[in-house]
Order: sequence, then structure tokens, then C-alpha cells
Amino acid sequence: MITAKIIFTILEGKLVIKIIILLTVIWSSFSMKSIASQEKISGYNLANLIIERLKKEGLSSHPVIKKNRVFFGCTSNNVVITKRYESWKTVELTCQTNKSWNYTFRTKLANSIEVVKTDKSYGFLKKPITKKTSNVFVLKHYKKKGDKIAKSDLVLSEEKNILSNGAFDDLKLILGKRLKRSLSKGAILKANHLNPDWLVYKNQKVTIEHNIGEIYVKMNGIALSNGVKGDRILVKNISSNKTVEGFVKSEKKISIFSKIH
Repeated sequence: MITAKIIFTILEGKLVIKIIILLTVIWSSFSMKSIASQEKISGYNLANLIIERLKKEGLSSHPVIKKNRVFFGCTSNNVVITKRYESWKTVELTCQTNKSWNYTFRTKLANSIEVVKTDKSYGFLKKPITKKTSNVFVLKHYKKKGDKIAKSDLVLSEEKNILSNGAFDDLKLILGKRLKRSLSKGAILKANHLNPDWLVYKNQKVTIEHNIGEIYVKMNGIALSNGVKGDRILVKNISSNKTVEGFVKSEKKISIFSKIH
């Protein structure tokens, strides 16, 4: 009887062990299925979301994320990207549908797109530029007709050649010029959008200069048209109320050579 009881106890112990192993396998299977069914996003897609977000801020970045890593608990549509410590050098990622989902990554910012150079050494783009695209300047924000273009208004962007014909890649050709018409944010700046380098504007108060031998006469007038240096334009003499003709000499200055009655 004692021997039979011992054998039964051993068999009973083995059965318990088998049941435990079976339950463990079943639990692991359900656990894996549960993880697999969760919302998820790959490191590759997460990096692209960060790149696109910072591009809107005028920045070029290379997020430090393992591309083959999988992040469970959120989808691309619900990811929110914000800067950390008042700088985009580090970004914080949260999820609109999962409060416990939170990650922080370094972005390895390249040269800011906003910091442009006049020597055409625009080296912030790491990937090689194909013949189908060019680096050209676009407006960073909305500008009205007549507004003067400043460096802070511009962003360097890679655009298709078919869309950037007549666009600029040199700041010297843009800065200080005024718009012929209003342009929206992101508009590719082209030559036909800009007025010439007017030194005198229509209805602007100007100084009229006239040399007669050694006699120098200076009068106040109103320009009746726009003009660049060397242009011949009409100007109204404020004191005599007469119209005179002269050459644009410099900013707000006209040199007379004859009168028109």
C-alpha cells in the first residue's frame, strides 16, 4: 500500500507540472496575440513623422531612432510631436488615444533652413539633388503687395524644376525688392513676382536738383512715376506747381535737364 501511494503521488506531481506547462504556453500565446493586436508604429515611420514635423518649422533633422524597432500602443494618426526644453534638438512624442504612451528622441538637427547664405553653399540637404529638383527660395509666410523682401521672410526648399522655373537660389537677387502682388505662405518666389530696384516711387516726395554752370538749385517735388537709376521720369515742382523732366540720380533724387510746360 505504501509503495502504491508513493507511485500515485509521483504521477500526481508530474500531472500538475504538465498542467502548469500547458497553462503557461496558453497564456504566452494569448499574450503574444494581445501584443500583436495592439496599435503600433515602426521606428522608420516614426522618424519620418518627426522629419516632416520639423520641416514645417524650417528645420532639417535626422532623428535618432532604430528603424526596425516597433512601438506598440499608438498609430501614426494619433502621434503628437512637440519640442523639449524650448528647442527642437529634442522632441517629445505623445499619443492622443493613449496617455501612457510617451517617448523622447534626439533629432540631430542639420543647418537650419532659415539660416541661408549668399555664397550658395546650401549644405543642409544630405541626400544628393537630382536633375529634376532645385533648391530655391519660398516665402515663409504671407506677404502683401508692395512689401519689401527680407532674409527672415525666406526659406530654402527643394522643389521640382517644372514648378521652379524663374525662381531664385541667390539672396542677392531678392533682398530689398518689393512684391508686385500678394503671395501666400510657401509660394515659390519668381522674377515676375518682384518689382525692379526702384530708387523713386510714384507720388513719393523727392529732391529736384539742377546745375546751371556753377549755380546749384535744389527744389522739392513729387515723382509722377516709378524709376530706377538713369530712368527719365516726370516730376512735379511743389513750389511752382510745374512739371519738369529729369533723370533718376539716386534714391529720392532727380536731376533736371529741361522743362515741360
